[in-house]
Amino acid sequence: MPRDSIHFAKSFGICAMLAGLILGLAFPFDANAETADRRNSNANSPRISVAEAQALRNAIERQFIVDSRLKDIGSVRLTIHIKLARDGQIVGNPDVQVTGGGERAQKSLTDSGLRAVRRAAPFTMLPKDKYDAWKEVVFNFDTSALTQ
Repeated sequence: MPRDSIHFAKSFGICAMLAGLILGLAFPFDANAETADRRNSNANSPRISVAEAQALRNAIERQFIVDSRLKDIGSVRLTIHIKLARDGQIVGNPDVQVTGGGERAQKSLTDSGLRAVRRAAPFTMLPKDKYDAWKEVVFNFDTSALTQ
């Protein structure tokens, strides 16, 4: 009997550890979203709130899956520029710029980022009356948290 409980404990521990690893690495990025208009805006233009930007970020974050087996993934920086329609749908193809890391890590993160953005769309959580503030959004993904 003690042998069976030890075997169970080991099996359960390994499964729990793997589940934690998978869930923990699903998206530990420091992803900062900003509207393109915010960078060039004046005081009278509408702005989205921090909560609205966070909701947009969370929608994408939930869809972002990263291949944690890549060795140099922590040195990759990914920027995704998205244009949105009033209904929150993506207009055209998002523009992706990637720096750092190896070619394989760059390709993997670029593909993962684009998939996450497309899966998360439409972004219906954004207020229609502030469309001018969120019609263009830029996400900056810092993957250094993956290696810590």
